[in-house]
Amino acid sequence: MSDTKLKTIMVGALVDNSGTVAIMLFLMTAFAAHGLSPEDAAARMKSPSGLLLNLIIGPGCTCLGGYIAGRMARRSEVMHGAVVAGTGMVLALPLRESVLPGWYDITGFAGMMPAGIFGGHMARQRRTP
Repeated sequence: MSDTKLKTIMVGALVDNSGTVAIMLFLMTAFAAHGLSPEDAAARMKSPSGLLLNLIIGPGCTCLGGYIAGRMARRSEVMHGAVVAGTGMVLALPLRESVLPGWYDITGFAGMMPAGIFGGHMARQRRTP
């Protein structure tokens, strides 16, 4: 853990969380532009297909955050990606909705760590010739 750079972890976590929120806001805006009410758009995002989309967007942003943290750190890239994922998990715990199905929470949290590690791994591969 002595190789960690706090600034890179903070940037990676910011990219992860703000990217996820930005994409969700974009989707909600797109739904509104097509005439859906906010309640209908929220219901659509809580449907099985909406939840599956969330399971792509969330870990995708975690992977990007892990990649950016690894690239910025220029060392211990995989560990930085993992710490970004762990930070994202801690931040996501109080924000989760209890009305969502259990499979969604389990799958979402289980996918965050591998996504962050993969982002860090991609950063390491990019550095290594």
